[in-house]
Amino acid sequence: MGFLDLLANALPFMAEPWFAIPWYAIGVIGAAWVVYDANTANSTLNPPLKVAWPIIVIFFSVAGIALYLVTSRPPGIGQVQGRMEKMRRFTEFSKPRWRKVVASATHCVGGDGLGIMTAMLGARLWGFHFWQEFWFEYLIGYLFGWFVLQTWAMRLHGNGWLMALWKGGRAEFFSMITVMLGMGLVMRFVTPAVVGAQPLPDTYAFWTFGALGLMVGFAFTYPMNWWLVTIGWKHGQGMEHMLKKMEKEQGQEGKEQKDKKTGGRHGQPAPQEAR
Repeated sequence: MGFLDLLANALPFMAEPWFAIPWYAIGVIGAAWVVYDANTANSTLNPPLKVAWPIIVIFFSVAGIALYLVTSRPPGIGQVQGRMEKMRRFTEFSKPRWRKVVASATHCVGGDGLGIMTAMLGARLWGFHFWQEFWFEYLIGYLFGWFVLQTWAMRLHGNGWLMALWKGGRAEFFSMITVMLGMGLVMRFVTPAVVGAQPLPDTYAFWTFGALGLMVGFAFTYPMNWWLVTIGWKHGQGMEHMLKKMEKEQGQEGKEQKDKKTGGRHGQPAPQEAR
């Protein structure tokens, strides 16, 4: 018995309503909680990740919630007082390379995945064959990831618009290759082996095997994102740039206040008014 035969015997439950409905119900509820948490207790989460994580949780369900808790939510962050302290706590929590890489892959698959699933829905309704659908999903996923999340993230690291577009497109190009490799393998081999044909959007199998494709794409893009983070083409998560900027601004404000008190003469007392 081959590997695909094993999958064909093991995964039919994914096309059943008793699996698909709770999977997405947990995903939607979990995504709503992540949105709330990322804007209250975990408010210093990088802004693009505040968009990417709910998308991931919708499709990854329980697995997505677990990833968020382990990767992007420092324990006890809700009890930390003050924005600067929260930023320092979040940045310290984010230092391990593996957390930055998971966040980088989340950032990638969140944007790409929304585009891929949108394109898949249209492609199935329009009757595309496999390679038409594959390249259509690749194009839409790439554009979503590039313009919606990657460019935004690069802007937050102090890049101008043109540089952010260039750096975002460069990072997205390499990430998208591996995401679509995983997605394509599921579409080409796994889904037909289990359900017999590419399912339409009005079936449970469309949504569950679409989610499976994104999860396999996530696993495939993890090593690529490790490399991209290592060479500095992606940043994952953490507020290092923002902390340095704020600390510099605070230092400048402190210097200006000191200069006002000393009359701008560095350590010499300001002249007193004549009596």
